[in-house]
Amino acid sequence: MTSCDPVNFLYIMENIFVSSLTMAIKANLILILIFPGVLFKKNGIKKPTNEKTPCWPTLNMAVSTVRHRAVAAHVYLITFLITLMFHCSVADMVTGASGSEELPHRRFEYKYSFKGPHLSQSDGSIPFWIHTGNTIPSSDQVRITPSLRSQRGSVWTKNRVNFQYWEAEVTFRVSGRGRMGADGLAFWFTTEQGLDVGIFFDSFDNDGKKNNPAIIVVGNNGNLVYDHQNDGTTQALGTCLRDFRNKPYPVRAKITYYKNTLTVMINNGFTPDKEDYEFCAKVDNMVIPSEGFFGISAATGGLADDHDVLSFLLFSLTEPGQQPPPPDSEIPKEEKDKYQEEFQNFQQELDKKKEEFQKEHPDVQGEPVEDLYETVNDREIRQVFEGQNRIHMEIKQLHRQLAMILDEQRRYVSVITDEVSKKGVNAESGQLDSGGQLSSVIATQQEVLRNLNELRSSFFESVKQIGSVQHQGGTGTYESLQHFNDIKEHLHIVKRDVDHLVQKSLQNPAEKAVKCPDQPPMPACLSTTHFVIFIVVQSVLFFCYIMYK
Repeated sequence: MTSCDPVNFLYIMENIFVSSLTMAIKANLILILIFPGVLFKKNGIKKPTNEKTPCWPTLNMAVSTVRHRAVAAHVYLITFLITLMFHCSVADMVTGASGSEELPHRRFEYKYSFKGPHLSQSDGSIPFWIHTGNTIPSSDQVRITPSLRSQRGSVWTKNRVNFQYWEAEVTFRVSGRGRMGADGLAFWFTTEQGLDVGIFFDSFDNDGKKNNPAIIVVGNNGNLVYDHQNDGTTQALGTCLRDFRNKPYPVRAKITYYKNTLTVMINNGFTPDKEDYEFCAKVDNMVIPSEGFFGISAATGGLADDHDVLSFLLFSLTEPGQQPPPPDSEIPKEEKDKYQEEFQNFQQELDKKKEEFQKEHPDVQGEPVEDLYETVNDREIRQVFEGQNRIHMEIKQLHRQLAMILDEQRRYVSVITDEVSKKGVNAESGQLDSGGQLSSVIATQQEVLRNLNELRSSFFESVKQIGSVQHQGGTGTYESLQHFNDIKEHLHIVKRDVDHLVQKSLQNPAEKAVKCPDQPPMPACLSTTHFVIFIVVQSVLFFCYIMYK
């Protein structure tokens, strides 16, 4: 603001008025509390000189003092209320004046920004940025330096920016195991002539003054060298003490350059609120060139921290009432010519392909291009028929599996029937029990066979219905709807039959546990007598052999 600004004038008048009222209040208090004799003389009351003086003048003096103090209290209260009302009116006028000022127009510049989750490409590069040193890009962040000693890294924009005013939002995380870390992170705007602006997030206390971690704003005209020994305090244009190491949430810095004023706002990383910024530093009357490069660098020394940058978002600012520059004005002429040449080559190749297609398909020549592509309805119909075809194939597969199961069941029933027919009527009791068990098994197998036949017929009917629908090719008619209902009904029948089989198997655990009769025990190959004789003969032979040797 300039000296002729009305808001500035109101602030000056408010300060003068408050100062004068404060002096008046102090004078009244001094007269009441320190010099009560002046008040006594004014009211014609003499101060008593000895003990024989009557007591009524003393009482009058006390009453007069109380009255004057009450009057002074009322004057003080009225003065305070007037001051408060004047202050509120001035604040309202200032708020109205500041609210009437329009905010600048912000436009996101994606070619000078990066953020996750797809931050880096497959080859490890960052689109529109270059990285140097020990920088490690990943899909969600850029690690400028790892937590190793004597590491250096940086990232820089490939193209030169050309913005008169701008705003950068940097989200980063500095983390380490130790209580102290090193060395820190730096935000840069630099030109080819060496005119630099740096915001340093210095985490190591080089001068031993216990004033780190700190955020320092430094400007360079191309001839300065950063004063590491004093942590840049001799060159700082603005600074604030903020601890940005090992925070529960990422730290955010908003750096704004607008109307020759550089402002730094910090989100300390204690809350997940992304807009919880607090003021850090402000530099007025700062002239920064409109063309330059943005960058971020970091370094470690004897101590080491992980310096991770999660995002760098750049916005160009335009004053209210001014037309933002068109995007074409920001593209260099060489790139525009290259893109125009690529477009012309692509257009020529497209025309050649069109001519070749018309030569190969003369029957469609002259027809509108839209007729060559399927409509939304055609695509939906195609998807419906593809789904029906898949259902048809699945039902065919189930049909084949059911046929195989039926063949197996028939073979089992025939084998068991042959075994039962071989058994005579005069069998033993155990064999009679086995015969009864085999009869129950045969009955169960016959019921399963009957149910499987019903399933097979149901599947066969479903296959027929789906085949008839596919051959008709009509959609949206009553017959198609009826076919689909029939298919649905057959599938419900199949499901009901399967559930019936499962319940029946659960209700008859005895039948499920029926096993074939065990085979009779085989006679032993060697009796005890033969075993003893064999051992005796072998021992005699062994002793004879030993004696012979």
